[in-house]
Amino acid sequence: MRPQPVRNSRFQDELAAEQDQAQRAAAAAAEAPQRGPASVEALALAMPSYRPSLRTAIAVPFALILCFIVGFQAFTRHSQINSLIDQESHRLLAALTSSSRDHLALFLDEPFRIQRDIADAISRHDLYKPGDLKPLYQHLLGVYNDLYVAQHQISVLSFGSEAGEYAGIRRESGDPGFTLMLKDKTTAGQLHIYNGDQREVLTASFPDYDPRGRPWYAPTVQQGKAGWTPLYTNRDERQQITISAATPVLREGKLLGVMEADLDLAGLNHFLIDEPLRGQGVLLIVDKLGRLVAHSERSSVVADANMGSSGGERLRMSESPSRLVRAAAEQVEAAEASGSGLGHEFQLRVGGERFFCQVTPYVDARGLDWRIVALVPESDLLGDVREVSQRVTWLVVLVALLGLALGMWIISWVTRPIHRTVEAANQLAQGQWGAPRIDQGKLQETAILVHAFTQMSERLQRSFDELRDQLRYDGLTQLLTRRGLLEQAQWPQPRSTVLCLIGLDAFRAINDNVGYSTADSLLQAIAQRLRESLPPQTLMARVGGDEFVLLYFEAQPHSAEALKARAQAVGEHVQALFNTPFASGGDEVLVSASVGLAGGLLDCLDLPEWLRNASVALGEAKRRGRGRAVLFEPSMMEASRQRAQLANELRHALLGEQFLVHYQPVIELATGLVSGAEALVRWQSPERGMVSPALFIPVAEESDLILGLGLWVLRRATQDIAAQLHDLPAGFELHVNLSARQLIQSDFVGELRQALLDSGLPAQHLTLELTESLLIGGDVAIETRLREIRALGVKIAIDDFGTGYSSLAYLSRLPFDCLKIDQSFVRKLGHSSQDAAIVSAVLNMAEGFGVDVVAEGVETEADALLLRQMGCAHAQGYFFGRPGPLAQCDWSRRGAEKARPATLKP
Repeated sequence: MRPQPVRNSRFQDELAAEQDQAQRAAAAAAEAPQRGPASVEALALAMPSYRPSLRTAIAVPFALILCFIVGFQAFTRHSQINSLIDQESHRLLAALTSSSRDHLALFLDEPFRIQRDIADAISRHDLYKPGDLKPLYQHLLGVYNDLYVAQHQISVLSFGSEAGEYAGIRRESGDPGFTLMLKDKTTAGQLHIYNGDQREVLTASFPDYDPRGRPWYAPTVQQGKAGWTPLYTNRDERQQITISAATPVLREGKLLGVMEADLDLAGLNHFLIDEPLRGQGVLLIVDKLGRLVAHSERSSVVADANMGSSGGERLRMSESPSRLVRAAAEQVEAAEASGSGLGHEFQLRVGGERFFCQVTPYVDARGLDWRIVALVPESDLLGDVREVSQRVTWLVVLVALLGLALGMWIISWVTRPIHRTVEAANQLAQGQWGAPRIDQGKLQETAILVHAFTQMSERLQRSFDELRDQLRYDGLTQLLTRRGLLEQAQWPQPRSTVLCLIGLDAFRAINDNVGYSTADSLLQAIAQRLRESLPPQTLMARVGGDEFVLLYFEAQPHSAEALKARAQAVGEHVQALFNTPFASGGDEVLVSASVGLAGGLLDCLDLPEWLRNASVALGEAKRRGRGRAVLFEPSMMEASRQRAQLANELRHALLGEQFLVHYQPVIELATGLVSGAEALVRWQSPERGMVSPALFIPVAEESDLILGLGLWVLRRATQDIAAQLHDLPAGFELHVNLSARQLIQSDFVGELRQALLDSGLPAQHLTLELTESLLIGGDVAIETRLREIRALGVKIAIDDFGTGYSSLAYLSRLPFDCLKIDQSFVRKLGHSSQDAAIVSAVLNMAEGFGVDVVAEGVETEADALLLRQMGCAHAQGYFFGRPGPLAQCDWSRRGAEKARPATLKP
């Protein structure tokens, strides 16, 4: 939220009123001594006809004038001080409550702003995966740690789903770390609380926890909008009293769950303690029943918490340890009961000091009905001015007595003319004791208020500037953000421009392999290399986690064809920057980049559209195999729209159980027995019919839906085979394809173990197939992951073997059990001596490694016989059986000599 400028008209009005009052007081003080001599002359004319003594004639008027001046001065000083205190108390209470209310509104609105951002991210990026809340709580942890860690009032950020799942990140008091709270399928339906933000050490478990039964869930769902809950006790191991802000999370109008943020009452106490206008006063927030919500005292608002416990009932004002709060409780409760509590002001005297009090309502449309109680001591208004004034008054009285005694002594010993005495009295009245300078004291107070306001305005301005810098510049790389780039696009005329959108390839895998700290250092190193290698006039920005934008401005206008050629040259130059490793946290990391390009005459208003076009081109570059530079063409937009539509349909298909698993048998060539089957996913779309895997699998890979789809296939296939394992041939092996995205997930081994446990399928009956292109990179993390899979007893097969066109040295390092010869070699086996040589070489290699071989794509009897003669142990293909539902699969013996393809059962 952008900070709003504070209006200062109220303070200006108060300043003008104070100056006007000060001028009137000064004028009154100046006129008082001038009226002194005239009053004395009038008194002399009004005296009776007897002739008093000179001493009496001089002493009595002098004494009367002196007493009148001293008394008038004391009375005026006392009245002005009381008036000033009353005015200042009203003004300070109004300013304090107004400031507290405004700050409290911003303070309490922050959880809802954060929830809106997170809810939008959940809906936009499909972070909520039923059964697996890891993407969601990782996002919660990331934004909590990176963006909202300064929001100390928030103790918990969590999400409860419509299905009863729950993921929360809890801030640890006195510790910069966080605690993960999780309930999903991976926790077997229990609420687990871990020691730290990762699922490593379990500290507490609650079997009957259901977020839908918590006070923050059902009311929010029923009302359909964000709101506050009443104060309640948490169900975690701490049992703390809290209040929650809750916001429904919708996607396409459908409720996914509720975002919830716990407001730390201790944080609310600190908020009141840190109120800049509070001074030595006390701020309270109470509910309509007079129970404390927060206060600026150092004690807790919870009864048992004051005795060392973390639970208990909230204190009433009358039960507070503070004597001042208890004294104010009676009037606050009486005003609330009589209905005059809104804006009620009163005074108290506690411990010999007077306190000015005001009760102000705080009503939030989202469900809060509180009262802000401000208790300000008189010493905060004028400091020790009253005490100083009393001392000055006594000093004036003392000086007056001394002056009177001196006058009487002079009169007694020296006769002086009365006019000298009157003149002396007039001089005493005018200058010897001095007129009270309330205006100066008042101006001093006004100066303090103006100074405080100036400081507050300067702080707000600095905060606004810092927030603007955060929006315009990326805090990690110091490059422009997307917003900053759009703000700098202010050129008046269209310019010949090449826009280059750089996307790092497999950056998620880099994060998983080297850690986020090293990945951040990598991003900084990439940004530094871009700065050093590109022309100074190039605009650079980081517009995503792993995406950078470069704007090249050409000095001379070029034709469309020339700009296209220039764009391709720019793309090649940018990709050349990634040919050498980057220094990252003491390591050297080699990362490739795909580039999306757009070129032409760029109007500054068209920059958002250019960014979208470059993003489409970047997506096309990654689809073509990554590490490429692709120039945007209009036809790509339609293709992108179709892929987006297909991805959306896939998402609904995954939710709607539109996928099927078909099985294709694997045959032992020597005996004709079925030795296993490969599980193949099929999509039966209500609109499209049976959709080819070649069409929807690449889209699933791009959109991350492959994670959910692959896990679904793994679970369904293991359950199907486990259910019929007793009817299947001995040693039956289930082959399931595994995508690269599944393999690099840090929790994949856990998901695999859980799938085996849930289905009951023994691990030795499962073989995971990975494409050769995934393995030839020599990634140490992938090798480690494969060994973890093998440790479970699951076998590994290298699919499409022979198509990688790479060094085969990786075979000596990787753990595997089977090689699957790609069908492109098998289909030409009887017609191509080269393909026959390749198949023979693979068979010899497999024999040397001691692993099995499966030949794919066997469609003729001749191919089957030839493979058996060459020593191939297993084969699959249409000759032996087409993929079909498990119930229709024929597991009977079949051999090449039968010269017919196997058919499905009716």
